Amino acid sequence: MTGLARKVEEAVRQGQLLEPGMKVAVGCSGGADSVALACLLAELKETLGLRLLLVHLNHQLRGAEADADEAFVRQLAERLEVEFLVRREDVAVRARREKTNLEEAGREARLEFFASLIAAGKADAVALAHTLDDQAETVLGRLVRGAGTKGLAGIYPVVELTPAGKLVRPLLGIRRGELRAYLAERPSPSLRASEQAWREDTSNLDRRRLRNRIRLELLPQLNPAAIEHLGRLAEHAREEESFWAAYVEERFRALVDVAPGKDLKFEISDLMKPDPLLKKLPARRAAEAERAVARRLVRRALAEARGDLRRVTQRHIESVLRLAGEGQSGQRVALPGVEVEREFDRLVFHPAATRPAAPPSFELRVEAPGGVELPGGGALTFKLVALGGGEPEYNERRQFVDAARAPFPLRVRNWQPGDAYQPLGTARVEKLKTLFREQRVPREERARTPVVLSQGDIVWVPRLGVAAAYGLTARSRTALVIEEKAE
Repeated sequence: MTGLARKVEEAVRQGQLLEPGMKVAVGCSGGADSVALACLLAELKETLGLRLLLVHLNHQLRGAEADADEAFVRQLAERLEVEFLVRREDVAVRARREKTNLEEAGREARLEFFASLIAAGKADAVALAHTLDDQAETVLGRLVRGAGTKGLAGIYPVVELTPAGKLVRPLLGIRRGELRAYLAERPSPSLRASEQAWREDTSNLDRRRLRNRIRLELLPQLNPAAIEHLGRLAEHAREEESFWAAYVEERFRALVDVAPGKDLKFEISDLMKPDPLLKKLPARRAAEAERAVARRLVRRALAEARGDLRRVTQRHIESVLRLAGEGQSGQRVALPGVEVEREFDRLVFHPAATRPAAPPSFELRVEAPGGVELPGGGALTFKLVALGGGEPEYNERRQFVDAARAPFPLRVRNWQPGDAYQPLGTARVEKLKTLFREQRVPREERARTPVVLSQGDIVWVPRLGVAAAYGLTARSRTALVIEEKAE
């Protein structure tokens, strides 16, 4: 067994990455790192008790070069005497369809491929060849983009991919140069001297990509030990994240009612509520700690609302906190994949994919007593009732109007900018927008609220009441009963 193989074996055992008897799919692009991983695990498969297969996704982005990569990995599997599986997907088409970049589309395609292997029972885990150099590049890249502490945790050695399987990264503590030296020494008869040791992906030289610029330009200018330092920084950040994740999850579940497919709503008072543990700190330090907790609760809410935190930066988190602290009801912040709205004293997280479209404008004509179905759901009924037999039975959804002052035909339409009237019991005419805000009617509900008019004047608006000019008086003989039926 080679020295590098012993180092990988130790990483697998200490990190509990793999267990005897597991079926392990090794993701292999044909590049040096993934070829080395395949050879190392092949060298260790008996020692670790693993069953291996080699898997490759042809992204169909580089024509003949991509096909040559696929052929190379197929030949490598034959030399290692392990099963080979390939999937071909036009990642450029996927990127256009999903309106994302090639890098993100490729990542999603790979994860789907790996998850399908686990679902089909082909693998219990997928091993990937990320190295210590990759870790350093990731941490620096996230710093440049404005990451917080969680971003500094970098690449995790173990990630649950599905409930039945995981991603593991056995090479995360190994330098890229070590792997190339290992391959150059031809540690296994699977690679003969006359054969190419690995494939070079020419896109890795494209300096338009931030990651390539970090690898080719920035890292070489830093202290030679910078990569090890960044790797340790990521490790320490992951340890802290483990504590924070458990703390925030417990608090998040206690504060937020999470319903699948629904908007997530968060009371601002809960978001900014001080933790009893923090009261022992000096006031300034307690305020700083409370903001740190609030920042992580926002991150957790965003992750719940959109499913992940890709492309969400520290700047986005701070914009949500500003909305909570300084924003007005109705103001919104648009983030990648989610929109956050301040709705009075709470934040509402609307996933972009499920954000409801604005209700269509409608106007209905009511010629006589009866009922009308409302386009947004629910209905209104109109009934004439003779008065004189006692007090009318009012409730929130049933109102009485003087029928003599509000003759048919009536019109029912949704609220429009500029609508104003004087509700019964008030001193002056107010815009509906102001009244909605005072009554804390959410923006989405306002757009669906029906407005009843007679002869061009507003007669009644649900939750706001009957117009002062149309209320019942001692002289009223007949009432128009308007009742709102729920959906």
